[in-house]
Amino acid sequence: MLWLSVPFAVGCVTYAVLSTQRSNLTLALLVACGLGAIMLGAAHYGLFKPIRKLAAMAKAVGAGDFSKRLRLTRRDELGSLALEMDTMCDQLQAAQLASEAHLVALDQLRHSDRLATLGKLASSVAHELGNPLNVIELRAQLIASGDVTSLAQAQQSAAVIMEQTRRMTRIISEILSFARAQPAKLTRLELGSVLRKAVALSEHIARKRHTKIHLELPETPVEIDGDADKLLQLVVNLVMNGVQAMPNGGTLQISLCDELQAPIDDPEGAHRPYLCIEFTDHGVGIPTELISKIFDPFFSTKTADSGTGLGLSVAQGIAREHEGWISATSELGHGSSFKVHLPKPGPKGGDAHATS
Repeated sequence: MLWLSVPFAVGCVTYAVLSTQRSNLTLALLVACGLGAIMLGAAHYGLFKPIRKLAAMAKAVGAGDFSKRLRLTRRDELGSLALEMDTMCDQLQAAQLASEAHLVALDQLRHSDRLATLGKLASSVAHELGNPLNVIELRAQLIASGDVTSLAQAQQSAAVIMEQTRRMTRIISEILSFARAQPAKLTRLELGSVLRKAVALSEHIARKRHTKIHLELPETPVEIDGDADKLLQLVVNLVMNGVQAMPNGGTLQISLCDELQAPIDDPEGAHRPYLCIEFTDHGVGIPTELISKIFDPFFSTKTADSGTGLGLSVAQGIAREHEGWISATSELGHGSSFKVHLPKPGPKGGDAHATS
């Protein structure tokens, strides 16, 4: 670098002249020390300080902060490196903003699908609430009319009213819980409880379509690291998909088992343990040429009043968010099978993960 080489050359010449004259060794040493101090100062401001700035910026980028810029106005190697670092941060910040916008759009799609599914569930639940309301009305009329002949009969009617009230409260609570959109939080949970709750939410509309849901779970609890609300939405979406695939009624089989296989993104990689939730219907099936499209947003083989075309896409997104995926096989006229592959959790005691 020229700004370092010039003072160094001047110092060397001066020292040589003074040394040959041997007239004033002390003066020569003082001049050499002074020039050395000048060189150190020049190195500090011209070399060490910019390098420290580059190191601080690299540390910030490593921590995910892409907002810092060096803006070094120099035409040497350090200036070129600083310009490349600034350009890299510009590109990373733009990619980060695009990624955040993509996540917001995905979350809006999931919530739209959740509300669409909620509308279908609510129409069925309204009918489901009619039965306990009728029972409550009849028991209340019996008590109000004075036809109750004993305290025991009055207590019995009151107990029936309380039981039916709790039933309605549970149904409404489950619907509200399903509709509530919250940030994803991965915690250790029991997967069987999520499956049972999803079946309870869906059984009303399944009965209306003359469909039975058969849930087969292992005898021992099955744990997973996941977000209970999002997994609930995933399962409900696949249950609704299976029910709608059988317009003439039938049985939707849901099972849970262990499997060992390579991740879908790395078919040649090492096999890992996964939990597999399988949904099997005996409905109309899906044409082979459409299997690759069923997870695309807004794509649907159903009629317009049967779905939004978001259910399977949203379910696949939730599975991916849990480092898993959904696969599908189908035979036209004989039904379909959807498998949700979710990684088995490690030992207890690990930190819970959270995503926004």
